[in-house]
Amino acid sequence: MQDPGTRVADPVRLAAVRGCGLLDTDPEEPFDRLTRLAAMMLDAPLAMLTVIDDRHVFVKSQSGVRPESGVRPEAGVDPAARTGRRHPLAEALCPLVIDAAGPIVVPDTAADTRTRGNPMNVTLGVAAWAGHPVFGPDRQIVGVFSVADDHPRPWTARDRTILETLSEAASGEIALRATLARATELARTLQASLLPPRLPEVPGLDLSARYRPAGDGSQVLGDFFDVFDTGPAGLGVVLGDVAGKGVEAARVTALAHYTIRAAASHSTSPAAILGQLNTALLTQRPDSERFLTAAYLDVRNARSGRRLTLCSAGHTPVLLRRADGDVQPVGVHGLVLGLFDDAELVDTPIRLNPGDMLLLYTDGVTEARRGREQYGDERLRSLVGALGPVTAERLTAAVEAAVLDFAEGAPHDDIAILALGLPSEPGSR
Repeated sequence: MQDPGTRVADPVRLAAVRGCGLLDTDPEEPFDRLTRLAAMMLDAPLAMLTVIDDRHVFVKSQSGVRPESGVRPEAGVDPAARTGRRHPLAEALCPLVIDAAGPIVVPDTAADTRTRGNPMNVTLGVAAWAGHPVFGPDRQIVGVFSVADDHPRPWTARDRTILETLSEAASGEIALRATLARATELARTLQASLLPPRLPEVPGLDLSARYRPAGDGSQVLGDFFDVFDTGPAGLGVVLGDVAGKGVEAARVTALAHYTIRAAASHSTSPAAILGQLNTALLTQRPDSERFLTAAYLDVRNARSGRRLTLCSAGHTPVLLRRADGDVQPVGVHGLVLGLFDDAELVDTPIRLNPGDMLLLYTDGVTEARRGREQYGDERLRSLVGALGPVTAERLTAAVEAAVLDFAEGAPHDDIAILALGLPSEPGSR
């Protein structure tokens, strides 16, 4: 059993306080709703949720029955009386709950030796006070949910039950946020594992790729790309989009990665490679409802640019931007993979000249929305054609920036963009 006062500075508890992410943050409705409810149900002039480290009490939420409400016109405790949201430990009653490792109920603060003389009694007019611990996900006490009155009052069993219930609701909100944060981090880690950590350096070839997750990145979605060596003179480039989200989408994405790389080790035909992926999807995961679109590019003799071969499986059009700014879709649009025995896949040869660029992208680009309007194919082609001489990096950056600006905020779908081209000048990148 710890001595009184030592629990506040306990390193394990302080780590939990920092981990809850509430210190020095703005008011938030989920917590404000609980303090408002406490004030109304207990007819209390003041209800607070505080987070407590080893030096300060931070007021995360504060509500009260105000005089203008007509409920308690004589109430002297006014939430507006606070001078700030941070207070020294010695000027608050909440640390008592941490020291006690449990609820504290004080019917008369002037008569109780634990609370007599506390500055809070004077500055906020607190004459009666009750506090219940608020826990982090590991059940360490990170804060206190409390109510106060400006008159001495006996806190009834009903009062205590209400206070305990609302404090547990606050603890539940904190635990939920921690769970969501862990899920978000897991999703981001899993998503990152499905993307190459960096693009390879290929002499005579200009490469750039960008990936932007939807929303806050808390869900694993199906956009992916990969660039990998297929032999001394070969390079495989793929960009795809798995339908759906979550763990199942991640499994299909992983299957696509491994199958494409394996198939590319003994074939240079994009149609044959994507055909093997189609077979794998139909046979290895016959019960899955997931399908995918993909564009695969086989690059040979990158310096001459004379042996590029493209196959599209139900994917968004691949754009070829010539050095003079002319932009045209290239390739034959086959069917999506994972649904049909014959996906009607066709190889299309492409020749790149110095200054030419190929742009591959997922439908998160063209289907980005502003209200009911989509960004669309025509707007994308106009943007790409109007950029003037570009590097692959400038092209992918311009497309991403334009789409995010159009959508006015975080995208609702993943965005994957990949550009590949021949530098305008020999040896340039």
